[in-house]
Parts: sequence; C-alpha cells; structure tokens
Amino acid sequence: MKKTYRFLCLFLVLALSLIAFASCGDENTSSETPSAEVSETSEDQFPLEARNFGGEVIKVLTDQNTDYLKCEIAPTEIVTESVNDAAYNRAQFIEQEYGISLVQEYAESQKNVVDVARENIETGLDEYQIYCAAIYYLAPLGVDGLFYELNSIENGYLHLDAPYWDQSIARDLSLKGSIYFATGDALVTDDESTWCFFFNKDIATDSKITEEYGVDSLYEMVDQKLWTLDNMYAMAKKATINTTGAALNFASDTADTFGLVSQTYDSYTMVAGCEQTLTKNDGNEIRITIGEESNIKAFDKIYNIMMDTSVAGIAEKCPDSQRYNILLQIFANGKGLFMPNKIGSVSNPILRTANIHYGILPMPLYDSNQDAYTSTVTVYWCSALAIPITNVSKLDATCYAMEALAYYGKEMVTPEFYDVTLKNKRFEDTESEEMLDLIFRNRTFDMGAVFNFGSMLSFYTDILLGGNANNHVSKLAANEGTYQNAIDLLMERIDMEKSTN
Repeated sequence: MKKTYRFLCLFLVLALSLIAFASCGDENTSSETPSAEVSETSEDQFPLEARNFGGEVIKVLTDQNTDYLKCEIAPTEIVTESVNDAAYNRAQFIEQEYGISLVQEYAESQKNVVDVARENIETGLDEYQIYCAAIYYLAPLGVDGLFYELNSIENGYLHLDAPYWDQSIARDLSLKGSIYFATGDALVTDDESTWCFFFNKDIATDSKITEEYGVDSLYEMVDQKLWTLDNMYAMAKKATINTTGAALNFASDTADTFGLVSQTYDSYTMVAGCEQTLTKNDGNEIRITIGEESNIKAFDKIYNIMMDTSVAGIAEKCPDSQRYNILLQIFANGKGLFMPNKIGSVSNPILRTANIHYGILPMPLYDSNQDAYTSTVTVYWCSALAIPITNVSKLDATCYAMEALAYYGKEMVTPEFYDVTLKNKRFEDTESEEMLDLIFRNRTFDMGAVFNFGSMLSFYTDILLGGNANNHVSKLAANEGTYQNAIDLLMERIDMEKSTN
C-alpha cells in the first residue's frame, strides 16, 4: 500500500528496526485534512540543521486521564497499540538522531499539572522543561508571565508557521504576535477534543427523519447545507419516544428515546458552530461579541432546543454524580438520536462496546445561508505544549525537541490516530470519514473560552441552569464590565512584555 510503503521507506532511512516498525498500524486510508495528511517529504527535509544534544534529558509533565495523553509524547514500551507504538518509535528516533531523551511524567490531573508548574516556576525550579495540559489550564500561566512567549524565542528552532503546527491556534489565539502554547501534530489529544454531533443510524432510518427533506441520509443533508439547527430540532422531535407520558427519564436504563442528549457545554459549541464566538480577536485587540444580534439569535435557537424537556435531556440536570457517563450510556443503549460530544468519546469504553450503529456529523449550521460548517474544541481537554521561563540551560534542546515532535508526529503518529484508529476502527462507513475531514478542515478557537475572561465561558451554561428564562441580554449587561476588565489585564500584560523585549 502507498502509505505503508512511505512508512517503510521513512523508517529504513531513519534506521529504525523492522521489529519496531511492525508494531505500527498498516491500514491505508487517505485524508484530505491538512492537519492529518501524511507528507511525502523525507527525513532529509526536517527543517532544522541536524544537531546532536549528547543525551540531553527533556522532561515533560502531563496527566494520564485519557488513553492517548499518557502515551502520546514518550511511552516507555511497545504495547501493540498503533498510536502508542508510533509515538514510542518517534521518541526513540529523536533520541537516536538528535541526542534528546524525552521523559514523560504524570500529575494527578490537568489542573495539578499547572499547579505544579506554577509552584516550580515561581520558586525558580527547572524540574520540567515542557508542560502539557489543556489550553484552558495553560492560559492563565501565560498571562502571568510564567511561560515563554513562543514567538520571542530567538534560537530559530520553532517554526510555528509550519503545517504540522495548528495554524488555527496561531490565527485565533495570537495577540500582538504573542502565543504562549502550541499544538498540532506533536499531539493527538487536541484532535480528540474537537466537538461534533454523533447520531444513531438505526433511529434515523426507523424514524425516517430525513424523508421530508428529499434526501436519503443525514450525510446528504450536510452536503446540501440542510443540516441546520431548525432541521436538527425537527428531526429530534420526530425521533423522540416517550414511553410513560411523564417527563423523559434521563437514566442509563431509560426506556424513553431522546431526540437529543446533551450537556450544558453543548450550548457553547453549538453557538460556535453558528460561527459565533464569545470574543473576536483581530490580532491586535479583543472585542466582546456575546451581545451581537447574530450571537443572540443563535443562542436563542439553541436555548429553545436544549430546554425543550419533551425532546432533549441535559446531563447537568441529572442529580447523579455519574451524569456524563449516563449521557454516553443513553446514547450507547440506542436511546438517543443525536449527541453532541468530543470526537475522543469514541475511545470511551462505553461507546467502544456499544452495540449500535452510529455516525458523525459537523456542528449544525445556523441556517443554510451560513458560509461553512465550523467546529470548536473543548478547551478543558485540548492539549498543548508550553515552555516555562525557568527553562534556560535546556531551552535550545527543548525547542528542537518540540519541533521534532511536531514534524515527525505528522509523519509517524497522526496517520495512526486519524487514518487507522478513527477512520478504520471507530467508524464503519466512508461517509463518516468524509465528515471527519470536514470537521477538522474548519476548526476554530475562541480567546473568550480559552482565557475565560471574567468567567465568560460559563455565560451560556449559566443561563441554561439558571431558571426558565433566556436572560441573555440582561446577563451580559451585568457582567460585561468584568469581562472587559479581564481582557484589559491581558492586554496590559502583553504590552508590558513587548516593551521589555
């Protein structure tokens, strides 16, 4: 196969053993997605001049609460799992070719990663050279000046404009040229965090939900730009089955069928799917956009859908502490037509063992006039890499290692995750593969969500949980000053940093 041939050639050139190579996946599926495309380039085209750092140890602190986060940088052994083994081979190659030994250690949680980072950096301790956690947790440390502004590092080893680094991060989260963390093909958990819509194929077929739209499938609705909030709501209503006449039972063993099973975070991700954001960042300033008419209209539709208890269930309204697992279990049991969630949910044991046929869709359009399907991420799980300012003596080796992680991640790791694991193992039809390409093609980030100015990320979720009225306008009026003050503090921090460099 073409991809297997490229991998074999690459590994031979890199002098890796055939035994190590045999542990990697060998299935062949092509991708149109820039972030997941396998490059035709060779090792000789790695953009940095070859160096050997003489066995320099670069320690990376992460947590291990997801299958891939605990193995995606420097796993310690081959375990016959494609992503783990590809990451192992990458780390071994970086050590052999460039004399950089990557060591991955673990904190108890993502929050604990940044707690350790803050304590170490503020006391001047260079215990870890890279911290890897979700962008939501990393961002405050960047604002506080504890991480390097990556574009200001002068050794020339980080090429953040290269395609193996996520360019949407640079586009959406860079302010006055400053960016404090980076993600891309160095990692796979950033892709896992991307939000999408899962749907139950059997319910869709049995309920004939697309019949009135003159198409045979939801995939055709996407292609014809009929996959909108209004149509999603109408189809959810059509598929709902209430077995008792009472309120729909949000429980793992429910006999009811929900049109939509959700969580409050879905309100934010669906607004983002309508090309609306909490803030707009033009690279020089951040503008609050929650109060714009287009934003208000989008959330109004979403609020009415999610609060319709005859059709939809919201996990946070369930008193059980396992509410998020219950949400997944309802869908896995074939009792939900639609479920917005992160793509990484397919690796959750609940879905991996589900005896249902399901597919994947992008986030719904506001209406058919919208230019493109847009997906965002869960900022609580989208991983990135940051370098602490205490990293001085090992800074060159660290930047070199990060560039190698990203470049060779594109060649060796991303294809195993995207093509082999997601496309070939988790989904059963070519249409879902096409939907994955579409979802990743137009992924966006929002400064307001990542930096959570004045707790604005909870703006929509608070409304959903706050009562039975959509108080969008009055809530913004009460909180806009707090949001703006937090934005101003970030701007001052960046201006101060620029003036001292």
